[in-house]
Amino acid sequence: MPRVVAVGRFDGVHLGHRYLLAEGRRIRGSPVVAYTFPPRGPSLLTLEAKTRLLRQLADEVVLARWEEIEDLDPETFLRQELRGRVGADAVLVGPDHRFGRGREGDLATLKRLAPKWGLSVHAVPPLAMDGAPVSSGRIRDLVRAGEVEGAARLLGRPPWLAGTPVRGAGLARTLGYPTVNLDLLPELVRPRTGVYAAWAHWPDGEGPCLFYLGSRPTFPDLPPSAEVHLLTPPAGEVAGTVEVHLLAFLRPDARFPTPQALQAQIAADRARAEAILQGIRPPDRLLGENLAGPGGVP
Repeated sequence: MPRVVAVGRFDGVHLGHRYLLAEGRRIRGSPVVAYTFPPRGPSLLTLEAKTRLLRQLADEVVLARWEEIEDLDPETFLRQELRGRVGADAVLVGPDHRFGRGREGDLATLKRLAPKWGLSVHAVPPLAMDGAPVSSGRIRDLVRAGEVEGAARLLGRPPWLAGTPVRGAGLARTLGYPTVNLDLLPELVRPRTGVYAAWAHWPDGEGPCLFYLGSRPTFPDLPPSAEVHLLTPPAGEVAGTVEVHLLAFLRPDARFPTPQALQAQIAADRARAEAILQGIRPPDRLLGENLAGPGGVP
């Protein structure tokens, strides 16, 4: 049976990626293969989260290790990877797609070489929203600016962080707002420092929360931190990987004149977050068994 392969980093698996893969299904009704790579540089998703989301959209996900492909010239990449490894009959790309060693191959290169290896080429115009193409770079910039609601419109879900609980200084508990301190996964894009209304998932639970990322300027002797204050106290210990889905930016990081002034601001942050989060549909987990799909990662 003919197979259509879509090649890309697929960072974020955003609405533009979903549009591209949906277009692939319209080509002769063929199975669609998403051919992708591990994250490189600040990313919107971990490899696990990305492949799980892709498995919802493609019949198969093929993961290529960078060390296996980064030195392949464009023609060798088509012959060895797309035709040989994947068994593709058609290649699906956006108009700005680059491939091969040093990104030397472009759409014109692909159209020139593909017939030699029995491949048809289908270039899909990018999906545009708010007057510009939906792209991973655009979304990363929005996240860095704290514009998480704009990023969510392009992603089709809230932007996301993940980390593991670590021991903190115990400061938040003395202020009356206990938190779970997180060691964030280093490969993920950091949002603007400040306070967010968010939703947290961990292996044994979930719930609405405040998320703080910053230098704790009111307490300059303490190191920077990333932490969540759960609006409903958890039934047990929060352990394992914690996912933090960023729903709204509340305020930037700031220095307060006294701990009491900070307490008052946290109370206001919490009240505002409760109003924003009331009645929302909880975001789906991006890690865990609930995202099993039809494809596989060889």
